[in-house]
Amino acid sequence: MHAAGWHALSLSQRGWRGSAGCDDYGLSGPADLGAALEWLTGQPGVKGPLVLLGFSMGGLSALLSVSVPGGQVSCATHVVAVSAPTDLRAVYDTSSLRFLRRCYDAILTPEQWREGSVVTHAARLNVPTLVVVGAYDREAAGVQPLEYADMAHEPDEAQWAVIVRELVTWTRRGSVS
Repeated sequence: MHAAGWHALSLSQRGWRGSAGCDDYGLSGPADLGAALEWLTGQPGVKGPLVLLGFSMGGLSALLSVSVPGGQVSCATHVVAVSAPTDLRAVYDTSSLRFLRRCYDAILTPEQWREGSVVTHAARLNVPTLVVVGAYDREAAGVQPLEYADMAHEPDEAQWAVIVRELVTWTRRGSVS
């Protein structure tokens, strides 16, 4: 992204690598993301477009940030979600990963099953949105994807390079392909 002339800010959500706080499976993500982007846009030389790129739960938070009523991020021009769980119930019901099911059972509140699922708010997405998912990613459900046939849940380095190139081209065109 830097090679494209963009600024980039990488965040680790609460309870994840290098961050403080407790993991609430994205519940605090939109507010935290809004605060970080408010800070970023106030920095000298930072100008649009402002693209939210999130992987996995980060993709969930990015999508929720621009789709829930009273969304926390009004400055985003585009959203790219890579391997994001968009329908928490569908992911839970179809997952063969016991640790994921235990995580959902331990963390998700009754309200969060619905309100934390992007499919609940998809009609309210207010920016161009691209959802990237691999054909072998059985954890993403309920989306119309840009699908990469050989991509698992976590893209490899070459796949990330393709995703970033697509992102730069897509945002420069200013519309969804």
